[in-house]
Amino acid sequence: MNDEQEHFLEHDEFCVRLRFSGGDLDPDELTGLLGAPPTEAYRRGAIVQIPRPPHPAHEGTWAIQTKRSTHDIEEQLTELFGQLTSDLEIWRSLTSRYDADLFCGVFIAWFGHGFSMSPALHRALADRHLLITFDIYPEYDRNA
Repeated sequence: MNDEQEHFLEHDEFCVRLRFSGGDLDPDELTGLLGAPPTEAYRRGAIVQIPRPPHPAHEGTWAIQTKRSTHDIEEQLTELFGQLTSDLEIWRSLTSRYDADLFCGVFIAWFGHGFSMSPALHRALADRHLLITFDIYPEYDRNA
């Protein structure tokens, strides 16, 4: 038997990441407008580590993300949006100037599980003009 055994999740886990990117993006401006510090931010030309090897960034990025946990997508997005401005004009301005997306990682513990999003969350995403992407991973965590 191999030393790297697969670790099966006991519960579904989720994480979310809001990202803005663009050639002239100024992370400090977005921090001021959105009202919360990013978990990752850099200007075009900054040396970034991911993906490796280190290289100059082709565009600026401002991103904020949650930690992977059993709190579902609805809970995590509600908490994330609660940290950021509720001024929809700011959101519309930013999403018209920059590429913006919302990434959701879904780590399913068992086959046949799913998740849902309320109409209120759909409205919040639509009002902010955000594209949402889901990456769904199989029932086990190979890194545990």
